[in-house]
Amino acid sequence: MGARRSFLVVSCVSVLALAAAGCGGGGGGTKYSGASPETWAATVCGALTNWAQGLQANSRKLGSGLRNASITTVKARFVVFMKNAGTSADTMIDRVHRVGPPAVEDGEAIQRELETGLRSARASFGRAEKRAKSLSTSNAQSFASGVTALGRDIRKELRATGEAFYNLGDKYGNEQLNNATSDEPACNTVSS
Repeated sequence: MGARRSFLVVSCVSVLALAAAGCGGGGGGTKYSGASPETWAATVCGALTNWAQGLQANSRKLGSGLRNASITTVKARFVVFMKNAGTSADTMIDRVHRVGPPAVEDGEAIQRELETGLRSARASFGRAEKRAKSLSTSNAQSFASGVTALGRDIRKELRATGEAFYNLGDKYGNEQLNNATSDEPACNTVSS
């Protein structure tokens, strides 16, 4: 179970790191409405960090609770893990949504695209939960193959989400937001 457990953590943390690094660029004298870049960075990166840490803790707990367990028990715990990952993603997305867009040029577009990407990552856990529920427990090898395929698909989906975050940085270069995310300790945690 170690490989299956770690794929979730590594993939999620990678996506979260991309989110923090992906929103950069331009400033100027114009006033924009929304959260200050510093407040936005602290809230967004804090929400992402909390989510990643929760996934890591739940992943460790899942892995340690599977020794000598039956396939049926492993499946049930795996399904619960996916459900909890989705629920915690909902909490993270809600925090990101509540802070609103950063008060920078294209802040609303950055916020909209960020939330879309985060919802995409969340949806991958919803799909994974459904697939986990349908895994066969009649054969250990079949079950392991199903879990491996599921993990591969989640990694692929989260990687695509990560690429979208990278594109945000390229699309919207904003120096104020770049500085705010660079100066925010929670963003440094997310990107490490």
